[in-house]
Amino acid sequence: MKKSIKYAGIAAATLLAVAPVAAPAVSSVSETTVKAATDTNTSAVTDYANQYNYDYTIANGATVAKATQFGNGIKIADFENDAFYKQIVKYALSDKNIDTLTKAGTTVNVSAVTTNGTAVSNVDELNNYLSDATTKGVKLTITFNYKTSDGATATAITKPVTVTKAAVQQTADLTSAAVSYDKSSNVSYNASAADYNLKASANFSVKDNNGNVLTSADKDGKTAITTTLSGFFTSYNDAYNATTNNAAGTKLENFNKENATYYQVITGTFAANSAFATLLTNHATTPANYGLTVNGTTPTGSYTDPTSFQTKTNADGTKSITVIREIHVGSKEAASWTTTDTTGVVTTKTAHNYYTLKNDNNQTIANRALGANTPWRTDKVRTNANGEKQYRVATGEWIDADDVVYSNGNDNNNNNGSGLTDIKTVSGVATLTKAKGYFMALFNDEGKAYDNKYLGSPSAWRVDRTAKGADGKTYYRVATSEWLQAGEGVSFK
Repeated sequence: MKKSIKYAGIAAATLLAVAPVAAPAVSSVSETTVKAATDTNTSAVTDYANQYNYDYTIANGATVAKATQFGNGIKIADFENDAFYKQIVKYALSDKNIDTLTKAGTTVNVSAVTTNGTAVSNVDELNNYLSDATTKGVKLTITFNYKTSDGATATAITKPVTVTKAAVQQTADLTSAAVSYDKSSNVSYNASAADYNLKASANFSVKDNNGNVLTSADKDGKTAITTTLSGFFTSYNDAYNATTNNAAGTKLENFNKENATYYQVITGTFAANSAFATLLTNHATTPANYGLTVNGTTPTGSYTDPTSFQTKTNADGTKSITVIREIHVGSKEAASWTTTDTTGVVTTKTAHNYYTLKNDNNQTIANRALGANTPWRTDKVRTNANGEKQYRVATGEWIDADDVVYSNGNDNNNNNGSGLTDIKTVSGVATLTKAKGYFMALFNDEGKAYDNKYLGSPSAWRVDRTAKGADGKTYYRVATSEWLQAGEGVSFK
């Protein structure tokens, strides 16, 4: 920041000759200070005004008492008996001196504006605004007018009161959101369908414009999302129409039809008054002012839209969004495995709390799993023609290569099979230098691009590892199992 330095000119001092001044005589009489008496009416009004909580939060789920008094010239007795203003009392006076205030001709003026600065016109508007679950609160101005004990008009006492609703106070205005999920998956013939009945398998999430994931764990309770998965459909059309005809799809134990494609509906349901539900309504009416993407693409809403994004309002007022994923089943021949010996350690990743295991027949083991970020010795690795790769961590127990990072035991040569190699520890910053609105893909530990993970430009990210890919390019690790590819638009220092 450029600093501006100011120089003050120094005026020349001028010496003036003056006649000597005689010092006053010092009196031996002690000085007495007399404190002015406090006006009785002023004291009573001040005490009354100070009992109100001027930063009041309405508890989540609490009923807001309705106001009956609003505007100018409210009698103090009427104001005192109003249920709404009683609700914001911080502490009750043992003696409110209402008689004194009444004799002083005390009246009250009340005005209000919303947290967006819009003036409230009357008491009905005030009550409607405070009872609306989507609004954040109001800012009141309460002015007490009265006369002093000698009948003179006193200086009015004005107090600002901010009333905030806890249910929405922590919900930032949502102007854009990004929906992401795993659009398609390849599975081996006769593979278990159990994994695809787990919500986590879809990697379905919605992030707001601040990058926060909207989940059921949100503390305000108003941005909660419930994710459900349908059964399996053998045609895209059946899956697309499932949200309107309430078709559940077929429950499968195994994908036992080779070279087939199955379709599954992923549904996310949001609370009626959630920030995302409001965004959906706003986006439908004024899409130019609100951003919405699915896997990085703006949905069109048409049948042929590859995002297959649909929305609806449910009978209970909640909002739902649906997307469709594809599951491609390989051939019987491709499902056969080629197994070789290996020696090393596989460490589970951290995207999930645990990772499932497969048996020798590539079926999910119901009661076995490995915790996140835990190392396990491996002695065999197997692959099939579908490109699937698994490491054996115990007799008859295999884990997908995509769920782990493989090391041959030498940290300096740490690699994950055919993925990123020559991993080195560094300390630096990768800066994305493209224009605003440009997004760059992130890659996993195998050097494969994620379908739904990107970094927006311009931005800067700390880097703790570098690696080389099979393509010879350099990669920068910006988070666990998330790598940024070096190249145009990326600067590293």
